[in-house]
Amino acid sequence: MLKILIIEDEKPALALLEKMLAQTINNFTIIGRCDSIESSITFLKKHQDIDLIFMDIHLGDGNSFDIFLQIQIDTPIIFTTAFDMYAIKAFELNSIDYLLKPIKKEDLTRSIEKFYKSKKHLQQFDIQYLSSIISNRSNIYKERFLVYIGNNIKAIMTSDIAYFYSLDSATYLVTHNGNTYDVNMSLEQLIGVLDPQIFFRINRQYIVAFSAIDKIQLLSTNRIKILLLPPTDKEILVSSNKNQLFKEWLNR
Repeated sequence: MLKILIIEDEKPALALLEKMLAQTINNFTIIGRCDSIESSITFLKKHQDIDLIFMDIHLGDGNSFDIFLQIQIDTPIIFTTAFDMYAIKAFELNSIDYLLKPIKKEDLTRSIEKFYKSKKHLQQFDIQYLSSIISNRSNIYKERFLVYIGNNIKAIMTSDIAYFYSLDSATYLVTHNGNTYDVNMSLEQLIGVLDPQIFFRINRQYIVAFSAIDKIQLLSTNRIKILLLPPTDKEILVSSNKNQLFKEWLNR
């Protein structure tokens, strides 16, 4: 019985991975699901009988590489990431296995086969080097987005974007001057290429820039409402499990 730990803070991504695992592996059990650095460290300190870890790089409370600074992990790891090809190249050079989001079944199958053939290679990587790659803004944070307007292509500077939102399986960006464009990326992919000092994913539907926040209203101890510029007719609430992280982000 293969014992798997999944470290992932996005519920849709977690559900998709579990579904694909059920279609790929015959005999396994998920012994834990963690959604933060803190919960991952707590779980790993108590459980040593883990055969394989799927680890998302971007978690709500920071970079998952921070876990390695506080606890030694000898278990093979398959990273899941929405990073661009610069970071992916660094993973390949360091002999790490990874799954690029959104995860495809054939890629998961390849990773599992690789795990069974040679488990040790999944442990041989330089965390400090990879962390520096992930932290290097020039490598992973997008400076502009291409959008399509009919037969025309336009580049939108990231600094001109107020927020992103998803609606009916599509993703849109809204500029500070009120223009809206389709984006060919999911919010999960976007959060991996946006500067976390500037953008914050407040809930499943919205990623907002600090400069787009007009007002913040405390509706109750665990309900925070945001008014954006440009305004939207939707009520924008911070997910309750991100309230504290949101406050810390505001106070940087």
